[in-house]
Amino acid sequence: MQKKIRVYSSDINIQTHNSTQNTNSATQPISSASIEEAVRLIKQIAPDTRIETRYIDESDGFTLGAPVYCRYDIPGFNRSTKDGYAVRAEDIREATPQNPVKLFFSGSIHNGHSPSLCLLEGSCMAIATGGALPDFSDAVVMHENASLNDSYVEISYPVFQGDNVIRKDEDAKAGEILFPEGWVLRPQDIGVLAGFGICTVQVRAMPVIGILSTGQELVPADGRPAKGEVRETNSYLISALCRKLGAIPKRYGIAWEGASDLSDMLCTCVSECDAIIISGGSAHDERDLTAEVISHHGSIYLSGLSISPRKKMVIGAIEGKPIIGLPGHPASVYLLLLLVVSNLIQVMKGSVTHGLLKEKAFAGMDLKAHPDREYHIPVRIDKDQAFPLSRKAGLVSLLTHCDGIVHVPQGSRGIKKGEVLEVMDLTRVRSPFHMPPDED
Repeated sequence: MQKKIRVYSSDINIQTHNSTQNTNSATQPISSASIEEAVRLIKQIAPDTRIETRYIDESDGFTLGAPVYCRYDIPGFNRSTKDGYAVRAEDIREATPQNPVKLFFSGSIHNGHSPSLCLLEGSCMAIATGGALPDFSDAVVMHENASLNDSYVEISYPVFQGDNVIRKDEDAKAGEILFPEGWVLRPQDIGVLAGFGICTVQVRAMPVIGILSTGQELVPADGRPAKGEVRETNSYLISALCRKLGAIPKRYGIAWEGASDLSDMLCTCVSECDAIIISGGSAHDERDLTAEVISHHGSIYLSGLSISPRKKMVIGAIEGKPIIGLPGHPASVYLLLLLVVSNLIQVMKGSVTHGLLKEKAFAGMDLKAHPDREYHIPVRIDKDQAFPLSRKAGLVSLLTHCDGIVHVPQGSRGIKKGEVLEVMDLTRVRSPFHMPPDED
């Protein structure tokens, strides 16, 4: 059965194909899309990864495939947050420094032990931070507001019910959701799970991303390029970013021999990976090798972006597995990975997609733009000013100097020097999920 995918808000229906279907009947791919449209499309074709059970100490960076519920009240008993005396608040409501209230001293509560006695009216017990309150006590008086004299404790200030106490279900209540499905586990979350007695969780398997490079001019990174040749760098860049986003990269090398070579390698990738990224082979004004090969085995949904600097990008699928074709320039690859492809990995993991953190800066010079196009301009930050980087194709060093991206939307004629602008920070990624604020 064919899987129909609704694209954008138009009436276009895109159908996926496997290699045995006639691709000539497929809808024409979109030739010029915005970044927003490309992201929307890539989210629609992203398949889910399987759900697996993992120990929490092996789950950092994984996305929850099911909610995690609290099994019982935490901490499970009323406990003190101060060193002092466990009391009944009603007994000392009239206490003042001039007329302190005397309570009978009934002994001490040791951490790690449950009090064996109930607190009787008119009495108190010494307690340390973290200690369990005895039955019928409802507050703790700090040491500095009390003094022990033989068998009595004089208390100079009143307390109210619940003062200096953590309720038995204040950390978490039995049955409530600790972490929702889609939460990306962090080291602090692992600590919380351990503290709540949860040692295994259901998570989405990290997607395996196959990585291919194309181009007769490429040589391995450890090789020595001859005149006209360049080192292959994109597979290393893509691999590093995949790991950062919680995917498993699998590099398949370079397709040197054209379409047949790329076709064979791509078929191997499809059989072994959840999605494939191809760098090189997708360029303007020349034969689009990547699109040709994908079309032969599956479907093409998008073949270009309407952004400047001009970028060529192919989005398609083979046997339900997304195939992304990127240009060869490393700076362009990095930009498209962050703005578009990162969403694919997050959706495959079942998580809310990451957003790049944004910071304010002043334009260090005029940033010109044509109103018919949207722009994503690489910039470097010097103090609080943003300066555009050179747009010369082939400058690998741009990656080192690029601190962020400035988005100039379609319809704008640019940004004047000194104007405040937003810079998408490429060094940090926004937390993908936020718990609702405490309504209490």
